[in-house]
Amino acid sequence: MPRTKRIEKQAILRAAVDVIREKGEQALTVRNIAAMLGCSTQPLYYEFESVEQLRAELLPYVREHYLQFRCSNYKEFGRHFLNFARQEKELFRFVYLRRREPGETLDDINYDETIRLLSQNLEMEPDTARRMHHQMQMRCYGLGVMLAIDYCKMSEEDIERELTEFYCIILRHYKGISDDAQLQYWLGRSRNLIL
Repeated sequence: MPRTKRIEKQAILRAAVDVIREKGEQALTVRNIAAMLGCSTQPLYYEFESVEQLRAELLPYVREHYLQFRCSNYKEFGRHFLNFARQEKELFRFVYLRRREPGETLDDINYDETIRLLSQNLEMEPDTARRMHHQMQMRCYGLGVMLAIDYCKMSEEDIERELTEFYCIILRHYKGISDDAQLQYWLGRSRNLIL
């Protein structure tokens, strides 16, 4: 009897990502992943007890490899997120358009760094930075869904403009800005956040 080919867990997870990218989440089966790898289903069951276990490990894998960004400013986080929705529609759907447990939060692997950037650069308490970022998350999540389901199309320039406009709106609110001169001052102070 021939020995079963050993396929590493990371290779299986990469193949699962490729299945989702090419055929959508509904095609995520052991057979389709094995076909992508050019092997039988046996190596997959050696690494994962079930498709449910594979799915459970696939979410953190996608977050780490596709959603963890090394960014130097606030706008860049939104830019990466929306471009992920625009360019990786099926993966976006897999991560974000799924049923959630009560109380489960949005997947934001960059959350702590984002709050630190806002708090430090805008001279605001971390709780205020969290509330401000929550507003940006909701806006980006909504735009991301619209991009991923082809409800709308946005170019790079559209994304840039949208992020800047919404940043100005929430900046006014959370810094208590009442006039354009103050807005320009804080935009200047936070230029490194929105370049």
